[in-house]
Amino acid sequence: MPSSEPSEAFASFFSEENLTRIFNERVKDARFTGLDGVSASSLEADLDGVVETAAKKVQTGRYRFTRYREKLILKNHRKPPRQIAIPTVRDALVLRALCDYLTEFFDDCRMKPPHDVIKRLATAASTAMPDDQFLRMDVVNFYPTIVHDLLLARLQKRVPDDLALQLVHNAIATPTGFDELGTRTVGVPQGLSISNILSMVYLHDFDFFCNLNYEYFRYVDDIVVLAKKGNVAEVHAQIKTYLSDQLRLETHPLEEGGRKTMISDVAAGTDYLGYRISSTGLSIRDTSYKKMFRAIVGCLRRLRGTATAEQVLWKLNLIVTGCRFESRSVGWVFFFRQSTDMAQFHRMDAFVAKQMGLYGLVHLTDRAKSFVKVYREIRYNRKATSYIPDFDNFTLADKIRVISLIRGLSEERLGVMEREDLDELYWSIVRGQVAKMERETVDFGANSGGY
Repeated sequence: MPSSEPSEAFASFFSEENLTRIFNERVKDARFTGLDGVSASSLEADLDGVVETAAKKVQTGRYRFTRYREKLILKNHRKPPRQIAIPTVRDALVLRALCDYLTEFFDDCRMKPPHDVIKRLATAASTAMPDDQFLRMDVVNFYPTIVHDLLLARLQKRVPDDLALQLVHNAIATPTGFDELGTRTVGVPQGLSISNILSMVYLHDFDFFCNLNYEYFRYVDDIVVLAKKGNVAEVHAQIKTYLSDQLRLETHPLEEGGRKTMISDVAAGTDYLGYRISSTGLSIRDTSYKKMFRAIVGCLRRLRGTATAEQVLWKLNLIVTGCRFESRSVGWVFFFRQSTDMAQFHRMDAFVAKQMGLYGLVHLTDRAKSFVKVYREIRYNRKATSYIPDFDNFTLADKIRVISLIRGLSEERLGVMEREDLDELYWSIVRGQVAKMERETVDFGANSGGY
């Protein structure tokens, strides 16, 4: 049972030393600001005082989170915007420590990357029987409908500290934006560092139930079951009932031609996490494929504004290759590297060449990067490749060239700048370009971390 006295582990996670470490390793270079308008760089000047106060308040149960700043993300015109909660920098420190603390007791609830789920599902589909079918299900408004009492009851089974449970409750009850009145009793704010682990804890018993009974796959609230044709309707009814009765979660209705909950033959395949998965292999689903076409055209259209041909080519190549950035691999081909449909990558290369011709860049086509080559480099030469930019390891000369190209500043002028100012300018450019590239080309990523 949880204790009102903080355990040694709790005190360690929320010590001044650990909060300082989290700031330096995870928050120091962050660009977000909460409702208080305080940035990480501003808070750093008083870091010792901030972490001292935060540590004391957390360990005495007096810590309170500031109302989260609201950020709305619009996916398309058919869907309402998704609400993202952005904490203050001070709260982000405490939330990250809380996430690490919870993971200590729920290590089996870590959210696996989407590629792990895709790989397992593709393997299962490749060995499926001809009469097998996919059942794909999706929860309606998953994060906003998680019931606090049910979540806290699940946490209480393993978490030894009352103070930790209280901190979780305060974090998820804190309102987002100015339109939300009072504390909430339902819903986990999306975008916080604790959001993913809490969602996994909430569905842990459900995963256990499904894994005992079905060939089952899940990423967040996207569920796929592989079952015999005659059993699929019953499986759907059982899962729907469990989610409703045990977790008070509603699933989208099962209907012919449905976009969220549907049944399809394994041979025909199903769309899942950006892919089209069938018994014959993996391909990139149509909507994800078309998103890249739009990104390429959008990049080339910048020529009609103030962008130069060289600037457009650099940004176009970044869209094609993706990059290494802050110790992670990002980009369209990185995400779709499991595809077995090489024809799609060849068509992308042909499309780039055609569009460059239409925009008067035929003379630069030999310098345009290739989707096919990027795919092969990622699959077979990932550690040694120099074809894909590694922004983490650019030399000073490389950084100066990037800044000069994108900002139009002379290399001579940049060469006499202070190194700290130069690095700040470089990372500002890179972060902006990478964020834009990810936003325009890849649908996933929102669940990868949080503030």
